[in-house]
Amino acid sequence: MAQCAQSAREFIQNSFGPMVAVLCSHDAEVIAQKNNLTFVEMARPFCRLTTEAHIRDPQGQVNSIRNMRIILNDMNSQPPSSAIVRKMLNDVVGSIHPNAEASKSIITAGNYNLQLSSSTPWFEAYREHFLQVTLPSEHEFIRHFIACMLVVSSNHADPIDQFSKLNQQQHQLQHSSGINNPKWLCPNIFKYYILLHDNTEGEEEKAEAVYQSMKSTYGSHACHLLRINSRSLQAAEVASIGNEYTANMPDPWSQFMTNNSVDTGADQVEMDISPNVDSGGFPDKVTEADPEHMNDPTQPGEPFPGDDDSPNGPMPDTNPSHPLSQPNEVVSHPLAVGHETNESQTIITEDNMDATDGNNKDIVLNKLVGVHGACLTLSDHDRLRIFIHEFVVRGLLPYIEKMIRTLSEQLASRKGISRSFISATKNWFGGKRNSDKANKTQVDMGGKYLRESPELQMRRLGDLAFLVQMYELAYTSFHTAKRDFNNDHAYMHCAGALEMAATSAFMVGSFNKVYPSHYMDSAVSMYAHTCKKPSFATRAILLSTETLKARGMYGEAAMEFIRMTGEDSDLRSALFLEQGAHCFINMKTPMARKYAFHMILAGHRYSKAGQRKHALRCYCQALQVYKGKGWILSEDHINFTIGRQSFNLKQLENASAAFKHLLTYDSRQPAVQQAAFLREYLFVFQQQMTIAAQEGKPIEPNLPQLPLPIINKVATKVLLANAEQPTLPDNKIAATSVSFDQLYDSAENDKWFELEEMVVKVANKSALSTLRPSQKLLHSRTNNSQRPVAVIREPITVELVLTNPLKVPLMLCDLSLLWRFTPLDYEKVNNETPEKPPTVISNENICMNIANEMIRSQIIPEFELKANEIKAVQLSLTPENTGELSIMGIVYSLSAPLQSTSTVPPSTNMEITDSPSLKHSKKTGSSTVSVRGRQDVDVQGPRLNGTLMEKRIVTYGPDRRLDPIIAPPMPLLEACFVDFPYSLLCGEIGQTILEVSNKGDYSLHKLYIASKQPQCFAFRSPNNTDIQSGPLYRTIPLGDREDVDEHVVNVQNLSCVVEVPLPNGLLKPGCSASIPMWIRGPEKAGIHDVDILFYYESTEENFKLRHRVLRHSAVLNTTHSLCLKATATRGHIPEHNQRNQSLVVSLQGENMNQVHDRNITEFSLEQVTCVSKTWALEHIATKDKQEFKISGGESVICCLKAQHCKQICTSDSNQVVFTDGVLGKEKIVSYESPCSDFFFRSKFKLKEIEPPPQEFSRTSNNTKSMSVKQSLEGALEVDLTLLVLWKAFVVDETGVSHKYVGQHHVTMTMLDQQISTIPTAQRMVEQKAVRFLKDIDVNKSDEPSSTVMIQLIKCSLQHPDHKDHDFTKKRLCTVPVTLHLCNCTDKTLSIQVDTDTAPDNTPSMDTSSGYYVTPKPPNSSDFVWVRQVSQQLELSGNSSHQIHLLACFSKAGVFNLSNINVNVTRKSLGLEGEPVEQKKLLPSVITVSQTTNN
Repeated sequence: MAQCAQSAREFIQNSFGPMVAVLCSHDAEVIAQKNNLTFVEMARPFCRLTTEAHIRDPQGQVNSIRNMRIILNDMNSQPPSSAIVRKMLNDVVGSIHPNAEASKSIITAGNYNLQLSSSTPWFEAYREHFLQVTLPSEHEFIRHFIACMLVVSSNHADPIDQFSKLNQQQHQLQHSSGINNPKWLCPNIFKYYILLHDNTEGEEEKAEAVYQSMKSTYGSHACHLLRINSRSLQAAEVASIGNEYTANMPDPWSQFMTNNSVDTGADQVEMDISPNVDSGGFPDKVTEADPEHMNDPTQPGEPFPGDDDSPNGPMPDTNPSHPLSQPNEVVSHPLAVGHETNESQTIITEDNMDATDGNNKDIVLNKLVGVHGACLTLSDHDRLRIFIHEFVVRGLLPYIEKMIRTLSEQLASRKGISRSFISATKNWFGGKRNSDKANKTQVDMGGKYLRESPELQMRRLGDLAFLVQMYELAYTSFHTAKRDFNNDHAYMHCAGALEMAATSAFMVGSFNKVYPSHYMDSAVSMYAHTCKKPSFATRAILLSTETLKARGMYGEAAMEFIRMTGEDSDLRSALFLEQGAHCFINMKTPMARKYAFHMILAGHRYSKAGQRKHALRCYCQALQVYKGKGWILSEDHINFTIGRQSFNLKQLENASAAFKHLLTYDSRQPAVQQAAFLREYLFVFQQQMTIAAQEGKPIEPNLPQLPLPIINKVATKVLLANAEQPTLPDNKIAATSVSFDQLYDSAENDKWFELEEMVVKVANKSALSTLRPSQKLLHSRTNNSQRPVAVIREPITVELVLTNPLKVPLMLCDLSLLWRFTPLDYEKVNNETPEKPPTVISNENICMNIANEMIRSQIIPEFELKANEIKAVQLSLTPENTGELSIMGIVYSLSAPLQSTSTVPPSTNMEITDSPSLKHSKKTGSSTVSVRGRQDVDVQGPRLNGTLMEKRIVTYGPDRRLDPIIAPPMPLLEACFVDFPYSLLCGEIGQTILEVSNKGDYSLHKLYIASKQPQCFAFRSPNNTDIQSGPLYRTIPLGDREDVDEHVVNVQNLSCVVEVPLPNGLLKPGCSASIPMWIRGPEKAGIHDVDILFYYESTEENFKLRHRVLRHSAVLNTTHSLCLKATATRGHIPEHNQRNQSLVVSLQGENMNQVHDRNITEFSLEQVTCVSKTWALEHIATKDKQEFKISGGESVICCLKAQHCKQICTSDSNQVVFTDGVLGKEKIVSYESPCSDFFFRSKFKLKEIEPPPQEFSRTSNNTKSMSVKQSLEGALEVDLTLLVLWKAFVVDETGVSHKYVGQHHVTMTMLDQQISTIPTAQRMVEQKAVRFLKDIDVNKSDEPSSTVMIQLIKCSLQHPDHKDHDFTKKRLCTVPVTLHLCNCTDKTLSIQVDTDTAPDNTPSMDTSSGYYVTPKPPNSSDFVWVRQVSQQLELSGNSSHQIHLLACFSKAGVFNLSNINVNVTRKSLGLEGEPVEQKKLLPSVITVSQTTNN
């Protein structure tokens, strides 16, 4: 938020001060020149009063004057020409630029945070110099000389006479009719006589005598003796050599001399000393007057033709000689910059100084060139201040006070007469009509007033009052004068009066009155439009805007600045537009967009004015508002202009950065414009590198950064393997491993890590303390906190996603990865010298041949990105040494086609005259511009959010995916499958061959396979390669024997990890092995993913990589085959030995394929094998050897009988018994591979599915109850698995028949529980109603389930199934019935048998058998039980008992005798509660027939 260094009041006070002319004699100037200064320059820093002065107004009241500034100018100085003025103002603005270290303020405007400069010194410098070079005009007196200083040296032969000559010279210059410059306030100005005394060379007595004579002649108030040069030239020289002067003495002239050097324009702008003076003058160069210009006076008040910035009237290009000057007596200034001392250039003095002395002084002065005030001490500085104070307080202010009083009296006496006379004259001669006409035409009809006219006297009074800070009197005078000027249609005078009236009103400082801003508006309009004086309009704007800003009216100030912008002056328009922009941002509600818009306009006008640095600065300031706010086209324009201006200013780095912004996002520019942007950037970048190379200063220590294409760094992937899969025959498929195309799934990734952890634990006989999972594919979702490990001489592939944001294609040539490598020998790491730092090698700064010895890089000759294309590129590296590798980015040559110049829009404001690309395009019409560079791929890690500190601040962790460690050689496993069966029937067994090969440098061993689906595959010995030539199962002929063969087989120890048999236990480099393999389809139809992890180790020890893995994901598609359901129930009750009990196994097979399916599938059950530790399957055979064939949609049921094995295996033994039930013509050896292998793998599946053992959930402390529960539940357990072998006959759509074999496993664990190979849908459990009362918790965890409690007693009835009776002879028929009870537990049970029951007639479902049972009807005369109706007995464990009952029938019929209830008391089990009713008897029917006698 730019603010001026001065306040508005300070600016106005500094702009207008009493103008004092200075006329020096030659000897006085010589004394002053010892300090490398003229007299005016020497006195100028002390021309401000440091104390308060006082003056009386016409009413006698004392007014204080503070900070009054006196403006000293040489009387003989001539105003500069228009060309010099233009150059001077341009140089002033161009020489001042914002300091990079200057303070900047941050302003918040809505959503914008703008960093603005705290000041605009170039505008203040322009404003100051503009007011300095403004020529005095006839319509005002504020810049007229009010006094004149006459300066003579005490060394002069006759100082009094010299004062008289100077006085005459001034009088003749003032009252000469042909001279318009300088202008004087009044005919009788105040003259002040100064006797300049050199303390080191002058005579003190002579000076005092002359001074006393002056006081007696001119008065003590108009004389002053000024003593200077208290230090000699020799002392100043010695001090300058020792730097004592610059270290101890202040230099108040530096700021004024800096401005003066700008004003001079390097020999074009005149200094305060005129080049044309009398014989006592002292010009800066030798000139001769032109006789033609002697009588060519200037005409101030008229604008320069074609000049806009010049505040002066028209002046000829050559400075006219002064009419009173003697041009033949001019000498060269000995201290002028660039002065060349030679024999012809000597100092001519009136004292006829010796030539030798003059040369010596010249030598001393030349040594002091650039040092100001070298002969002045601090006392001299104080004397200069006292001199100015005495001049102002004792001489000038009393003179002005007297003049103000005189003017006030004259105006008071003449006001009435003049006003009445003028008013009557106007009314008599029709002044009203003329006034109306003048107002309509707005033509300046006045301006020809006499100097003593009341109107000008009033204006003179106002100017004098304003100069001495009597602002109330000044406002009254200006206000009165402006009415008179307006009535006389003297609009130039009226505008001046309005301007100063408004300024005086502001300087009064009273806020009771409203600031008359309309006065200033009228003044600006009159200056600019009516009088055609843009310079005075500009001055009015400068004053008006400062007053408006001081009152906080920034909006009005901005409008005033914008008002004076036009095509007549680019520099002024640029400055005013910039200041208007700052006014918008300084408003109470900052207007950021208006600020930015006017800054762009200012930058454009700066550019037209040749101020490129300021134009660049304005555009950069405006970019803060437009950047990132959606103003795409505006941002493009700004960046493009910044690039152009920076290029023209030789700021190639900034130009390159600006053009880069045009290429880094989706632009809305057309393709032609984007192509132009790209060519501009490439050319500038090429120029930047060329110039840097010529100067021996590279842009960067490495290759430069390029903006295109855009790299999606987050999507960067690293594959620690070769991305290209090997080419194999159609019947072979390689292990999938990992590739760039795989989608990341965190659950699946965790599954692979779990498999690796399992196989590492098996291979190393224990779990490793720190296991680092193997990751071959690294991307943004993997854990990249540690450096990955790669293997020497194995490729590392990096995939980068490149985006072309432009609508034109891009061509990347010689594209490769950029890397940095540190060679390290890990095998001899202990022998390395720790003091010796490792050598870092990069392919960026070394020869490619040397780089390839370390790392072989893939180079893509050409990679094209079409318009707006997003494309992935894969680049690989192959390390040839061990060490640490860092992939930094990519290196390439960026090029774009250069179209014909006729289709490219013309480039403005950019000077590219030496562009070889453009020259070449004119000849050929098309070419390319190519730049070699790089792009870094610095991937940002994940944000840390673990600790409280990390949550408070934004912290990111490391991402090391591009920093692999190159480990020593390792074996490299490649695996492929031959004729892998992808489509199988459920339970079908297919055959394949696993081929493994070692492509590494070392031998591998400990080859394991880990999988979560080990039931899907099995291996054979690698020596049996004829797996596909023979039958799948080994069969033997079926003999005539009917006894059951029992085969005891050791249980296989199964896990998810399987060791793959290798020849001799290892695989050497370059060798391969073929391993037969069976694949079994899962029993559930659908698509199944089988994940297999290969694990292997090197025979040589490797500290960086202990093992390697290879992933493979196989897809199996299984279709429906058979659905097997089996139920085991107790057989008959043995009479003597409980061990002779049997099981009845019901097996149901259903063909799940339908008749209307595309493939016709028929199944044949070949064999049923029972696998158990306890049970053996009895021989099953049919008379006719019929096959069990099941067509589509059909099912078959067969009942099997199981007896206890002859070779009973204990529960803790690791053996099982295989017994076969052959249904076909041949017996399959089921206890050999692959039949037994898949059986044991199916048991592994059960272990994964079954819930945890019951003992983990038992928490009761009642060990007795726990033992009861275990005992009762063990009575119902059955450990029996049916292994069903089948064949399938399939006819496909083409009519070709196929024959497949397979097997299913049905494992039964509980009695009377149906097991199915296809899971059935579970019934929804009805939710209980919501209860708002808390139920009493009853601990039933120690009680067996109801399913167990109702099967404690096995009950059966024995009776004849038919009874003949003659009811005509005997009305009642009795039949004996025996009830067999068998205790199935080891506990003694208390049993209650009740035959007198009367349940309802509602049929009920028997949960065990699945049948609906109808209870017996109520007791009637048809059927009753006699003898013992109810009995209670104790039955010991595993024992049986018979109860003899008698049933009595009264008529013939069919009767169900199963209406007997058997209950077991809980007390006998140590439990509490009601007796438990046992499972209902199965229906037992007897037929009673009526017999007839023949």
